[in-house]
Amino acid sequence: MSFPTLSRRMALLAFCLIAILPFASRIHFVPLPQWFGEMNVVWLMLISALFLLPSGMLFERVPRASWWCLLLALLWAVQPQLVHALFPGMTYATALAWLAVALLAGLAYSLQQTFGSREFAVWLARAIIAGGLIQSLIGLAQLTGLAHTLGLFYDSSHPTTNIFGHIGQRNQYAHYLMWSVVSGVYLFAVDRMARGWLAVLVIWLGLMLAYAASRTTMLYLLALTLLGGLWHWRMRATDSRRLMWAMLLSCIVIFAAQFALPLVNHLVSLFTHASVTNASGLERLAANGDDMGSRRIAEMGKAWLTFKSHPLWGVGWSQYAAESVRLQPLPQFASAGFNSGLFTNCHNLILQLLAEMGLPITLAVVGGFAWVVWPFFSERAEAEGMLALGCMAVTLIHSMLEYPLWYLYFLAMLAVFASMSPAQTRRAGWWVYCLWMIGMAFIGYLSMVTWSTYNELVGLYTQTDNPARDAKRQQRLAEIMEEHPLFAYHALSTLDDYLSADKSNLTQKLQWEERLTAFRPYPDVMMKKAQMLALAGREAEAKATVATALASFPTYAKDYLDDIDEDVPQWQPLRAEAQQVFDRLPAKYRGGEGE
Repeated sequence: MSFPTLSRRMALLAFCLIAILPFASRIHFVPLPQWFGEMNVVWLMLISALFLLPSGMLFERVPRASWWCLLLALLWAVQPQLVHALFPGMTYATALAWLAVALLAGLAYSLQQTFGSREFAVWLARAIIAGGLIQSLIGLAQLTGLAHTLGLFYDSSHPTTNIFGHIGQRNQYAHYLMWSVVSGVYLFAVDRMARGWLAVLVIWLGLMLAYAASRTTMLYLLALTLLGGLWHWRMRATDSRRLMWAMLLSCIVIFAAQFALPLVNHLVSLFTHASVTNASGLERLAANGDDMGSRRIAEMGKAWLTFKSHPLWGVGWSQYAAESVRLQPLPQFASAGFNSGLFTNCHNLILQLLAEMGLPITLAVVGGFAWVVWPFFSERAEAEGMLALGCMAVTLIHSMLEYPLWYLYFLAMLAVFASMSPAQTRRAGWWVYCLWMIGMAFIGYLSMVTWSTYNELVGLYTQTDNPARDAKRQQRLAEIMEEHPLFAYHALSTLDDYLSADKSNLTQKLQWEERLTAFRPYPDVMMKKAQMLALAGREAEAKATVATALASFPTYAKDYLDDIDEDVPQWQPLRAEAQQVFDRLPAKYRGGEGE
């Protein structure tokens, strides 16, 4: 094999690993648990680009998806100048993420030009299936209780009932497995997978999707069935007929697996000698037994109110959380379901963008995306379009109910699918090529120089119980907060763990707590702020802080009562506030969040 051929194939291999490794990363270090997984996207992109460089195909043409993402990178970079940004580094980090996926879309398009659209799509689909099988086997380990023994990422509170592979959340896991189903159907349609293997794949993934218990799966099945019919209507070819029927039958099998889960539970129980009683997503949907539905609707309502108050440029990127807590006491949200977690996202992509970025930038996101994908419908339809659109449909449906695109690896894959648009492109000029190569070098440089700061933050996260050493750590975290904007919030969040509610250095500590709660008002941080305010003689503000916190997090009332020292006179009014909320709580919520 000649060096040029080997180099091109290595570029494709590194690129395909982007669809597998970031989702399977088991390295989760606080305060940035997703950092390694997200940086895997960047590093694999750089490796792939280096291998493709000798071919002369890298950025020879630039797809619409790259220009769209580059525009959004610029808009995110500008927004901190238009609003009051508490941590502008969070916005700049997102701008860098948009730049990274712009480069990734360009790389994906270059690979399509190198290998051809069909071969590129086939290998991408195989990579997604491989990733899905890896995730499903980890899900099986969770189901059987082997995950802890094998050292896999798992939920210690619900080790055999919360099945999420290695991605960390059941809905993201189901999202990824549905990509694998779409990929399998595509490979069958283009005669790259045998009917029997597709049947085995769909049955297996259907069962693991049932164990994921994601209610959103039902929407995926409906959308993919309709899209398969639409694509056959457009193509009118043998491939599209195979694709339509394979997609329809696959969706039927996955839907049937939801009903078959009780029987499968019984069989698994026999083999594992344990009681397995997991509910499917359909069962959860029918039961509607949690408060998340009403709480999500409430959060969407709060996002709309936030947008109406800040229609032009939004309240600021990543700054919705404070608005959520501020608006919760309004009468229209009084009946929202109890939830103990801070909503940093309203669980709807469009409303989140409107609330945080304003109307012009949201229109740029939505209008630009429509411009990118329109050629799928205006140009000649090919089977590869169904692979891209099917996977994007899953992502966009999920984005209307949660926030997968806030993780770089999901956003990266969306950009890759968008790059498969059959839009006509022109050969890039030398200045365009230089622009994209500079961007690639810049992202690679930043990925290296931020490594040391990330490692330092991880090392500073745990206290040493040595007062002198911890005092130096506090000072260093404060320096990082001021010197490294990209890590400022994470440094302050870590610093908060070192701070105690006492009178030592009270003025400085209170400034930190007020900045932190103005950005991410977590219930424990709100309590600490209230205690400091009381010690500073600002009793009215302290009581208002507790009242605001418990309006959003009423289930923390017992924890607040437990944390308020009865020997500190200044804190007793705070105890009275917490006691009033606790007395009104339903009995099932009186155990506190720690139990």
